Amino acid sequence: MNNKIFNHIVKKLHETWNLPKHSEIRESLGADTVLDSLPWTPVKKQKFKSDLEGTFGVVIEVVGTVEQLVDRTDDRYLAWFFGEAWKPRTDIYHWTGWRIVDEINKDGAVKVLDVGCGYNPFKERIPNLVGIDPYNNCADFMIDILDYNVEPESFDHVIALGSINFNSRADVEIRFKKTVELLKPGGRLWMRANPGLDHDGVQTPNKGPWVEIFPWNFEVAHELAKTHGLTLELMKKDQDRLFFLFVKN
Repeated sequence: MNNKIFNHIVKKLHETWNLPKHSEIRESLGADTVLDSLPWTPVKKQKFKSDLEGTFGVVIEVVGTVEQLVDRTDDRYLAWFFGEAWKPRTDIYHWTGWRIVDEINKDGAVKVLDVGCGYNPFKERIPNLVGIDPYNNCADFMIDILDYNVEPESFDHVIALGSINFNSRADVEIRFKKTVELLKPGGRLWMRANPGLDHDGVQTPNKGPWVEIFPWNFEVAHELAKTHGLTLELMKKDQDRLFFLFVKN
């Protein structure tokens, strides 16, 4: 769950139910709070909805639990951010830029998966590559890695450049685990990770303030490699990002 969005929504709920008579509501607010159970008036509910839409710039539906509202808002915000605002910076990277093309193509006829492929820039440069991305329609399949159901160990190489990098460690690890499952033994995972910096390289004034970045570091990469049957073969600083090369045992 995106904690930035969660904290903002809970704050707005506290402001909405700020009268002394609503103290019990404020004290009980949390991820499991059912929004329809609150004593809304039409005006109050519309103001709450409008305030959130003004903040996040996406359509808000005030239904379900707070956690469900956070997840819907996060998904719609990321769809806007990565589908419209974000622009790739492939040219600036050494370890995770176009160099990856030559490194992978050395293997010859292999199957390659690009997780969170964005504008799918490697598609025409690496044969037998499939690009998936839940937010960019340049992908071969607009789908999250968790919903991409193909045979395990289907790919010789997996590229994940900044795409397994959002929200909590639990969110990151479940996607990392699924990615590893799709990799053949001996296969390589080429990964670019954000060490917790605000998202940059975006041609908009706000640079995606509601994108929650997971702070990758060597310790996390080492722990996940050990847990999921990988060898961390290489780690490098790549501009303001980190490059990890994992090999599946």
